[in-house]
Amino acid sequence: MTSLQSDSNLENTRLEPIREELIQTAVKFLQNQSVVGTPLAQKQKFLQRKGLSDKEIQIACERAGAYSLHENQSLTLPPPPVPYGQQIQISLFDKIKELVHNVALFSAVIYALYTFYRKFIKPYLFGDPKKKTVEEAVEDLSKTVDSCVVELKEGLANVKSEVDKISQISESNTQRQLQNMQSDVSTIKGLLLSRKQFPSVSNSPVVPPSIPAWQLASVPQDVEQDRKSEELIEIGSGSTSSEPEQGAKNSDSSLEIM
Repeated sequence: MTSLQSDSNLENTRLEPIREELIQTAVKFLQNQSVVGTPLAQKQKFLQRKGLSDKEIQIACERAGAYSLHENQSLTLPPPPVPYGQQIQISLFDKIKELVHNVALFSAVIYALYTFYRKFIKPYLFGDPKKKTVEEAVEDLSKTVDSCVVELKEGLANVKSEVDKISQISESNTQRQLQNMQSDVSTIKGLLLSRKQFPSVSNSPVVPPSIPAWQLASVPQDVEQDRKSEELIEIGSGSTSSEPEQGAKNSDSSLEIM
């Protein structure tokens, strides 16, 4: 019976005319962008509910390219591999993040344990530390003051030694300058005392110029005036030569006083 029914269905499908309008509508439906992503079986069931035959659905799928699209969708491509360097960076960042998180957690736990030990366990085991009395505080203060005084004395001693060194240096410099001045004065004195080494000015009388005999009778008055002028010149030269000797004597006396 079933074979007869299937044969009858095939004959009916062969005898049914192909409706081109429905096929074109189905092609537009299959090519719609909102329907392309749906599975092919679901689209075929929808077309069957709309009254299309299997032959018409097959033709519409062939024209719309639904079979090729279904094959492409069925062949799922593997995701692209992640680059090796990027994998290392991501894993390294995750490791660092996890390490920092663990360190922070460990530090918080240790701090909590230390606080608990300091506040509760340590006083119970060792007791509270004794506070210093007033006498002990005063004694400590006196020790610090004594140490400060000792340091101050040492500083003053150092300053005094430096001042003594500076004064000694200045005294030695002044003594050296005085010695230099004394040596200079002695050299000048020696130079002034050794004036006798230079040649002295001759004290020979100046011979007056003679006048010819033939002029004596004519100009006796002129000769007398010339003689008087020569005598005055000699007197002036003698006074000028005695002045440097007197200056030298005065300088010698001044040096002897020094």
